[in-house]
Amino acid sequence: MSRRQPPSIAAALGLAVSFAATPLAHGQATPIVTVPETKLAPGEVPAIAKDVIWRFAASLGGTKTTGNSDSSTLNVQGEALRITDTSKLNLAVRGLYAESNDARTGANIALSSQYDQDFSRDWFGFGKVDLLRDHPANIHLRQSEYAGIGYHVFRTSEHSWDISGGFGYTEDQYVRPTQVAGALREEYGRVEAVISEASTHKLTDTTSLRQKIGVFPNLKNSGEYRVVFDAGLSVAINSSLSLTAGVTYRHDSDPGTGIKKGDALYVTGIGVKWD
Repeated sequence: MSRRQPPSIAAALGLAVSFAATPLAHGQATPIVTVPETKLAPGEVPAIAKDVIWRFAASLGGTKTTGNSDSSTLNVQGEALRITDTSKLNLAVRGLYAESNDARTGANIALSSQYDQDFSRDWFGFGKVDLLRDHPANIHLRQSEYAGIGYHVFRTSEHSWDISGGFGYTEDQYVRPTQVAGALREEYGRVEAVISEASTHKLTDTTSLRQKIGVFPNLKNSGEYRVVFDAGLSVAINSSLSLTAGVTYRHDSDPGTGIKKGDALYVTGIGVKWD
């Protein structure tokens, strides 16, 4: 059965892949932390920034065993960040492949993009597109699009914390028809709310931490929801290379028949960043 491909999916894929052409990464890419030292004065209208900074990061990791156990894993991730005084564009790609005794045990790829634009000293608006392909979780393609507003709780050269909320639409296309929301479905679309918080922290001169959690209540089927948590730690070896470790956890309260509600990924690797 042919699957319809909305134009927005193709456009988002093209945008994300064009920036993900830089080396892919594993686990958590080296955290990129650039925070304005000052905010706009109260009531001041943001001006178009003259200085534009592009930053890139990538990391790679994997394992291979032979003998009594024959297994291999590969994790890659890439990130591109465009920063001005009042806006930020983040593009990211992450992929995982794993097999054990010639049987595939994991395979997914996630693409994401988010644009933040300050419209006052403390407040900003955002637009976000996420794409996910995860056949072991029975997801042929998940497309999510959101928009909303956020608040900069604090921003310094060493720490930042944002909270945000909004609304969007998510559509799942399944590898196999599954029982979701009380019916057997090949695909399932619904309106969702989004509530999230994200922070970055420079713990030492060489160690950085970032974390983000998003909660997505299903507004079509009351009581159902998704949660996505992502955290990464980076320890710099020099100005370009770093050791990275990270965890990603996805929870879906109604993933379909025979599918576990939670998926966790723990990764370590070597990261590289450049401007």
